[in-house]
Formats: sequence, C-alpha cells, structure tokens
Amino acid sequence: MNRTYLPYLAGLTKTAATYYWNEDEKLLEATLRNWEPNSRSRQMAHDRIRRLWKLAGWEWPEKIAAMRGNGKAAVSPHGVRAFTDKELEELRARIERSYGLTPADLVAWDCMICFGLRPAELNGLVLSNKNNYFSATVIHQKKSSKGLSGARIIPAIPPTGWAADCDGLLERWEKHGLPPGVLNHPRSAGEALSQQLDRLQKSKPVQISIDPELTSYGCRHAFALRLGIDLGLSVRESAELMGHSPQVHLSTYGRRIDQPKLQAKIKLLLKNR
Repeated sequence: MNRTYLPYLAGLTKTAATYYWNEDEKLLEATLRNWEPNSRSRQMAHDRIRRLWKLAGWEWPEKIAAMRGNGKAAVSPHGVRAFTDKELEELRARIERSYGLTPADLVAWDCMICFGLRPAELNGLVLSNKNNYFSATVIHQKKSSKGLSGARIIPAIPPTGWAADCDGLLERWEKHGLPPGVLNHPRSAGEALSQQLDRLQKSKPVQISIDPELTSYGCRHAFALRLGIDLGLSVRESAELMGHSPQVHLSTYGRRIDQPKLQAKIKLLLKNR
C-alpha cells in the first residue's frame, strides 16, 4: 500500500490544497501534470488515482483518459520545462556544496546533462573517448509496444560554455563511478534523483533559485532542446539520439523547438518585405 497508492494520493492531496476545485476533471488534470508526459510514471499515476476514485464511489471523468497516453492532451500547454544553462550551473554548484552528496552523484547528474539520459539509463552506461569523440553507450533497454530498444551511442553535447570533455567527465567517471544509492534504489534511479533534486531545490542558493517544478527529466528536456535549437538537428535525428520515435519527439518538444524558429523567420520576413 505504501509504495502502490500513497505517493499518488499524496500528489493528489497536495494539488487539491492549492486551489478550490469546482470540477473533478480540472483537479485530476492538474494532479497528473505532476508526472512527466509520455512516461510510465504518468500512466501509473492515472491508473492508481482512478482506482482510488472508484473505491470512493465517485464518477471518473472519462476525458481524463487522454492524460494517460501520449496525445496532445497529455502534454503541458506551456511545453516541457527544461533546465536553463544558468540553472544547470546552479544545480552543479549546490551538488558540490552539499554534505550529503558525493563526487559520484555529480558524475550521475553530469551524465544526465551531457547525454540527455533517462535516469534508468545510468545502469550499464559506458563512457569512452576514441579519436577525440567523447560519447556514451546506453545499454539499458526500454520496453515499448514495439518491443525492446537496442543499445545506442550518444555524443557528449554539453551546455553552452562547457568544455567539450564536460569538465573531465570521463576521468571522473573512471575514478568515482556512479553512486550505488542511485543505481540500486529500491524503487528506481529516477526516484533517487528526484529525492536529491527536491533537497537541492530547497537548499540555499549559490547564485540563483531553481524552479521548484523542475524534475530530473528537466536535464533530458534541456538536452533535447539543445539538439533542436542550438544544433538545428531534425526531429528524426534528435529522436534517434534521444532513443524514441520521431512522433514522440515532435509531440513532446515540437512546441518549444518551433517557437524560436518561427519568431526568427517572422523577423526576417518583416525585415525583407
């Protein structure tokens, strides 16, 4: 019970306390947005809260079913919330300052930042630098309706201003490894990182504040936007590096990627007309 339903009941209760909700549908929609769209955790949250709703004898709003899947309704209307480069600098500074975290924890976060990993993909990760090509090989397999994903190689693409070797990440990975507490967490690596991030967000700022709504997936989202906006990769190319389909990539990141391109195009057209 503690692991199966209480985390979702806590999320529902926390959201309910923020506002007076006239409609169950709006409360449930706001609650489910606490979990990442297109994720297994969002699907589980939907199913567990729906079960609690049924046990209470309340009518379940069928429109909420769209929030479970990968459709447009599941995606935040404001687009994904990704770490900015400044927030990533602040995050790293807080990790280095934290008494409870180790150099191995910083390695884990830097791998998330520079390779756009899912937390589960830290398990079995292999870093290498051959012919000045710093890359990570992801071995962890993700199960989907199309079967198991295969291994993929991701080049290091650090935030603007970082060194190409991501602050000596390969050497630090070889020296410190990845934190066992994250890799062997009883629930998931994502849960371990979320717990760390929650403490770091509440800690005293080094320079700036960190948005409390950011999750560990914010590093992956920032990587995806770096591919599409900074490097200008196509949806198909970006999806290949991210390890999902072009359709999922477009539905998740299309709004954030297209908006700056659209604004730049309009400015150019106005200037030349």
